[in-house]
Amino acid sequence: MKYVNSGYGKIPLLSLIAILSISLTVNLPGLAISPIMGKLNQVFSHVTELEIQLLTVLPNLVTIPFILCSGKICTPKNQIFILGIGLGLYTLTGVLYFFADSMVELILLSCLLGVGCGLVIPLAASLISQYFVGKARTKQLGMKSSLSNFTVIFATLFVGWMAAINWHLAFIVYMVPIIPLALIPFMTDSYIRKNSINVQAPPYKPLEEPAPSDEEKQVRTTAKKPVSPNFHFSGKRVLGLLFGIMGVYFIMTYGTEVVSYYLPFSMEHYKLSTGDVGVATAMFFTAATVSGFLLTKIIQKLKQRTVQISIALCIAGLLIVGLLHYYWSFILGVFVMGFGYGVVQPVIYDKTSYIAPTAAKSTAYFSYLLTCNYIGISIVPFIVGGAKRLFDAGSDPNFSFIFNACVLAVVLGIAIWKRRSFVFEADDTFANSKPATVASKNVETASKQ
Repeated sequence: MKYVNSGYGKIPLLSLIAILSISLTVNLPGLAISPIMGKLNQVFSHVTELEIQLLTVLPNLVTIPFILCSGKICTPKNQIFILGIGLGLYTLTGVLYFFADSMVELILLSCLLGVGCGLVIPLAASLISQYFVGKARTKQLGMKSSLSNFTVIFATLFVGWMAAINWHLAFIVYMVPIIPLALIPFMTDSYIRKNSINVQAPPYKPLEEPAPSDEEKQVRTTAKKPVSPNFHFSGKRVLGLLFGIMGVYFIMTYGTEVVSYYLPFSMEHYKLSTGDVGVATAMFFTAATVSGFLLTKIIQKLKQRTVQISIALCIAGLLIVGLLHYYWSFILGVFVMGFGYGVVQPVIYDKTSYIAPTAAKSTAYFSYLLTCNYIGISIVPFIVGGAKRLFDAGSDPNFSFIFNACVLAVVLGIAIWKRRSFVFEADDTFANSKPATVASKNVETASKQ
């Protein structure tokens, strides 16, 4: 049996593959519809454009409450059961899409898809948080981000090919959950614990954080940030850190998601083809995939400047797209933007893992964080539309990119000002943190209870 380093010791490689396979599913809702919108408009000629757009919007909207639901109901004892239910619903929806022949059926299935995906999404990151620590966790969260973005690239191309044969075949992408569903036995806590070796401190599993010792109380009072994995602030202070991380994730998602909404209109305005738009859009996810694979090396190189430089890259990408209107400039701008976002995203995941005191809290914290992500995606047209009316920008195809660059410039200023705070720090100490002795004792005590 092959093993990988988890920071606590070594766990089976098969368990890592099983946990990472969940990431293949998290970005798929609504994806199959986008490339075949024109095709569906021909097939269902009697329905309105709004009804067809609902097939893209509804999965993301329905996903939000069920992300929160997953975070609320998941515990270390039932999280794999919840994961199985979510993946099962997800797969069932993919099968039922093949038999849907009316718009009402497609809309109802889109809602069911959102339910299944919402239950799964927090666990994709939470399970990594529970079984990995320090540099190993940072690396695997980067892999998670890369795989989810790579799936978007592959699925978009696949949907286009399948739709040319039959529009029903486009929904084959919603069968991807079969992969993690089949691998569930290898990501259970019992399998991982039984087959792990050289474990220094077991993955934390207490439902409640054990009472701190006098030494811990002293450190918690004087420390400026959490001193080690599984050894955290409590009460209002940890919530303050969580809200800060959530705020950064929300604004970064909002700032870069403008690509999905407005890039096609901008490129078409400058006489570029639909194929050119597809290539440029794919560059965003390609860049995010590359940066995720290189995450630990990037952090080791940039250290405390990681978050600030990543935000600056997003700003630069937005300005290139908004000010230069050539095919190569669109490609370059979107790639630069995607690279910056691809670094920030897993760093934010890592910070969320760092402050979660228990496995149950980890899932809950990720549910809050990922809700911000989906709200950020959904709110883009409303904020940009309101800003256009405020500044009387009309139908200017470049306004959305320049406006969002200005928004992120404000965030960059705050990130530079607060560069030594936990929320904006991503140095090699953070990436390479090791379990502390006190923390390990807590974990061992909790695991025996």
